[in-house]
Amino acid sequence: MKQQALIRGIFSHKSAAMNMRKTIYALGLALLMAACNNDEDFVVPSFLHVDAIKLVPTTTNPISTEEGFYTSDIVSCFVEAYFPGSNRVEMLGLYELPFTIPILHSGEVEYFVFSPAIKISGVSGTQTHYSFYRRDTVSNQTLRSGDTLHLDTLTTSYKISLNNVRIFEPFEPTEASILLDSVVWHRHTRDSAYAACSGDGYASVFVPDTVLAVPFSLRNTINVSDPTSAVYLELDTYSDIQFEVYMESQYTTNGSTDIQRVMMVNPTDHWQHMYINLGRTWEWFNYQSPFKLHFRAINANGKGGYVRLDNVKVVYTNQIL
Repeated sequence: MKQQALIRGIFSHKSAAMNMRKTIYALGLALLMAACNNDEDFVVPSFLHVDAIKLVPTTTNPISTEEGFYTSDIVSCFVEAYFPGSNRVEMLGLYELPFTIPILHSGEVEYFVFSPAIKISGVSGTQTHYSFYRRDTVSNQTLRSGDTLHLDTLTTSYKISLNNVRIFEPFEPTEASILLDSVVWHRHTRDSAYAACSGDGYASVFVPDTVLAVPFSLRNTINVSDPTSAVYLELDTYSDIQFEVYMESQYTTNGSTDIQRVMMVNPTDHWQHMYINLGRTWEWFNYQSPFKLHFRAINANGKGGYVRLDNVKVVYTNQIL
């Protein structure tokens, strides 16, 4: 147990470790041998490597055939393992992708379980298993002391059905499912300087340098009747400026409406997938449904700029983690 704890401590600083793998391995092993002194039970660890986890459609009855539905940003994953003869699944930890981790075991592994994790509302310190994604199980593997088991790229898929998708807009030339105010729809942009995140189209909102902010809204109402549901706004954004997300709803049935801010989204220099948790704001509204979503593009630096959006969707699930 002391050896296992020491190894995890050495390798838990994920970002630095990934950039200096060989050095860390050598240092970790040296420290372990020094710490263990004459411990005859010392075991040279095996290593497990994973490059990435890719979101893919289910093989049967996919939610959507649009490639934009499967954009993602799976930044890390929880790793569990079941060893022969054990009476429980062992949690090995949460690791940023890509990773190579040490495991104090040599021999057969009945299965590994990989739970995809995301940054909730873009906050690095809130990484958690995204309950909308399936866990990936890899069975019948063999670890060998001093060697690395390469699993390369794993896959996951949505475990919700189309009934759990309240809106979806990939901004393709033939689509028109979401109504947006103050938004320019860019079609046929695959070869342009600002190509869509996926497919041929995206939407943008322009804020001139003479204007402080430009509001825009989803005119669709969103109805989620189960207050135990996790509700997320997913979208891809490529923005020169900040924009805010708001929820409009009532605090009581048939009461007056109010608008509460959900979060501020910072500029990016590339397309970035966001998972925006609507649950806390919905709780403020006592889980009243339906609700609406509003946005505000902000000219904070006096230069103005664009907010670009693609693959906007609202999904929910009442499945327990």
